[in-house]
Amino acid sequence: MKNAEVKLTVKNRIEDLLRVNSIFESFATQHDIGGKLRYHLLVSIEEILTNIIKYGFDEQGVHPIHITFRNDSGAIEMEFEDRGREFNPLEVGEPDLDTPIEDRQLGGLGIHLVKNMVDVAQYRRVGDRNILLLRKTRQAAAPSA
Repeated sequence: MKNAEVKLTVKNRIEDLLRVNSIFESFATQHDIGGKLRYHLLVSIEEILTNIIKYGFDEQGVHPIHITFRNDSGAIEMEFEDRGREFNPLEVGEPDLDTPIEDRQLGGLGIHLVKNMVDVAQYRRVGDRNILLLRKTRQAAAPSA
């Protein structure tokens, strides 16, 4: 039976990325998510989670990150929730792609990729929680010849 929604909680450790990827791969297989769509969603997961894990928390220790994968009427949604410092990744400026890579300032490229790989990205702060929703619409199947 397909679950239209899968929720999981991981810790702010890079090694937990493997667990999230594995759970998403299962979800993607159940919902026939393949090709470019699957790739874009996996890259988005990796970029967003890496940013939360590396930069989201001022204090040391273990912090939970809640993730939801949802198959919702023709689109796939992914929601990331954490209690880290307030940070809206959608406000990060566009990276300077014209400057040679060795002269560029670090940061921002991953978020730029995510914003270009999804159809909708929404951030909100609710109390002490950051909530980022990413939505990617499935492409309609090509008509048979």
